[in-house]
Amino acid sequence: MPTAQPTYSVDQLAVAATPLVDAGRGGELTQLLQQFGVQALTQLPPERYGEFATALRGLGAKI
Repeated sequence: MPTAQPTYSVDQLAVAATPLVDAGRGGELTQLLQQFGVQALTQLPPERYGEFATALRGLGAKI
């Protein structure tokens, strides 16, 4: 049975990243953004949102 990939919005990604920043892990988030070739979440191309969400989960984010 085929399943569709979940889609995310930039707002969902920002909400998921906020607890990481609040926990003092902003540096890790900055490094993750740099790995994706951007300096801010708003610069992330929409086609990479799913990949970024997976990476956020790897840091412990709930999304």
